[in-house]
Amino acid sequence: MSSNLSNGESHPTLQNLFRLDNRTIIVTGGLGSLGTCLSGALLHHGADVVIFDLSQEADPKHLEQIRNEAAAPNSSLSYIHCNATDEESVTKAFAKAESLARHPIRGLVTCAGISGNCPAVEYPVTDFRRIMDINVTGSFLCARAAAQIMHRQQSSGSIVMVASMSGTNVNRGVDTCPYNASKSAVLQLARNLAAEWGNYGVHPPIRVNTLSPGYILTPMTVPTFEERPGLKTLWPEGNMLGRMSNVEEYRSAAVFLLGDGNSYMTGSDLRIDAGHCAW
Repeated sequence: MSSNLSNGESHPTLQNLFRLDNRTIIVTGGLGSLGTCLSGALLHHGADVVIFDLSQEADPKHLEQIRNEAAAPNSSLSYIHCNATDEESVTKAFAKAESLARHPIRGLVTCAGISGNCPAVEYPVTDFRRIMDINVTGSFLCARAAAQIMHRQQSSGSIVMVASMSGTNVNRGVDTCPYNASKSAVLQLARNLAAEWGNYGVHPPIRVNTLSPGYILTPMTVPTFEERPGLKTLWPEGNMLGRMSNVEEYRSAAVFLLGDGNSYMTGSDLRIDAGHCAW
């Protein structure tokens, strides 16, 4: 499949628009619930996937489970240790990924992120800075490293930054001021990178978009519900479908954003929140 679709020069079949063959996609925070799920979806659609995360080594059983569920024997899955907030670590991880890649690096998903719950008047500044460092600075460092490789390879690409509906509204029942502020920053960061890299002149365009999930039911939400039982009812009642989402409901969005099917979409936010922000 030609990579010239981003210039409007070719017309592949509709089915091929959602294929990710002959490209490598990096997923930061890829060992988390969302990152693991998205990695499997990208594998299933033909991409080679490189997971970045903080662990020095990934559990081989975990990687094997992703491979098996993806049912994509021709796709490659690998793991590289990376601290997204450390510039040297990011540089080394991307260099290693590029050296090992069978196909050009043409995609990045930034899933690495953390939250925190504390009233603003009591929020420790060290915790505030840590959230900003991981969610915002980490996203920037990884996006910059990916763009440098794409420019050097003279290949077009797509970067998907995982933001949140919390970057648009205020969450009821919890005190997450730094997290919400960090996700607002990610939304604006992506728009600015899209503006810079969409029409760079001497390099093929790099599209940059955000994916903003609503409330997701994961193992990480269990302690929150135990601490504040009312949220289990409050959060689902806050959207138009009356329930929380699961990680599988974001797979098709990631595939769409990373593939050639959205060749005319950049600087945009794809918010999937069951209408939460529309109330």
